[in-house]
Amino acid sequence: MPGREPARFVVDAMLGDVARWLRLLGYDTLYSRAMKDWKLVSTAEETGRILVTRDRGLYWRARKRGLRAVYVEGDSTAERLAELAARAGVRLDPDPSRSRCPECNGVLKPVRDKEKLRGRVPPGALEAYDVFYVCTRCGRVYWEGSHWRNIRRVADEAKALAERIREARGGSVARRGAER
Repeated sequence: MPGREPARFVVDAMLGDVARWLRLLGYDTLYSRAMKDWKLVSTAEETGRILVTRDRGLYWRARKRGLRAVYVEGDSTAERLAELAARAGVRLDPDPSRSRCPECNGVLKPVRDKEKLRGRVPPGALEAYDVFYVCTRCGRVYWEGSHWRNIRRVADEAKALAERIREARGGSVARRGAER
């Protein structure tokens, strides 16, 4: 929707893969394996983030406080992403130009001047690719290498699963709400 801020997330320690994926998909996502439940809830409350968890008790505590929360049940990454797409409207369209750093959540800045990256990127990648992305926070360098085929495959699988979830629930996210 034009003018609408993209969703922002805080993710519990059991879902590190989901946090990385949300960042790859361009979502501002807080994650730390050391973040305690009370801190997850207070962070969601203070920053207006959606809490994503595999902990039923944590999910219900957040909901009782009026927070947006998604309880994720899926075992595979694709299943988990599908649940987030169906319940929180997560866009499953990976695009490196919109991605955030999967490690630190920093904003990625495109770099086309390969000379600036010599010594920081393998020579083969430097030759093969024209656009690189540098994290403005941690300095890591990314590019759309062959692993992006797998990223797109998982996203496509998640899209199909999300559609099945929506059909099974009898409607759209907008009509049924973003939370479980």
